[in-house]
Amino acid sequence: MDMLIRLFCLVAVLASAAGAYAQSSASTTYTGGAGERDITFGGVPVPDGNYVEIGYFTPGFNISANADNLSALAGAWQQLDFTTTKQIFGQGGRFGSTASTSSTSFDNQKIVLWLFKTTGNAAPVSGFGNVQGYGLYSGPYSGSVPPAPNWLFPLRDAMPPANSITVNSLQVDTAYFGTFDANHLLLAAVPEPSTYALLALGGVLVLAARSRKRIHESSNTPKR
Repeated sequence: MDMLIRLFCLVAVLASAAGAYAQSSASTTYTGGAGERDITFGGVPVPDGNYVEIGYFTPGFNISANADNLSALAGAWQQLDFTTTKQIFGQGGRFGSTASTSSTSFDNQKIVLWLFKTTGNAAPVSGFGNVQGYGLYSGPYSGSVPPAPNWLFPLRDAMPPANSITVNSLQVDTAYFGTFDANHLLLAAVPEPSTYALLALGGVLVLAARSRKRIHESSNTPKR
C-alpha cells in the first residue's frame, strides 16, 4: 500500500510539474521613471498618451540601414507590448509597464524600444501619417560598464528568476534612430523625402509623361 501511495504521489508531482511547464512564461519590465531618462522631442518631454512599444526586429533585419524607413521597420517589427507616456511625480515623458508572454518566438531576441511622438499624442495610425518623431533604442550585451542586464528577452521555460528581466531607459547605450544624453532619450523628426528619392520620383513622372505622349501620337497617326 505504501508503495502505491508513493507512486501516486510521484505521478501527481510529475503531472503538476508538466502543467507548470506548459504554462510557463517570461516577463519583461521596462521603465523610464524618476531618476531615469525621460522621452523628449523638440526640447520638451513628450506629452502624456504617446506610445512606447517594446519588441524585437526579425533576425537578419538591418535596423541601422532601415532606421529612417518607417514602412520597412513596421514590416520587420515583432511587438511584445506597448504602454503610453505619463507624468510621474510631475515629470513628463515617463513610462513603465510589465508584459508576459508564453511564446518562444521572443526567447533570447534583442530588446528594442520604439518610441513615438504623434500629432494627437495617441497611437500611431496605419501608415504613420500622424507621427512627428520617433526613436529606436536598445541596451547592452554582457560586459557593459557599469554592469547592466543583457537586453535580451528571457527564455520562457527558464527557472525563476531567469525567466524575467527589468530594463530601463538609463541603461540605453544604442540609438538606431534618435539620440540620447545623460538625462533624455531624444526623438528625431520623421525624415523628409531624400533628394535621391525626389529625383527618382521626378524621373518616373517624366517617363510616364513621355509614354503618354507616344501613345497619343500613335493614336493620331493615319492608318495606311
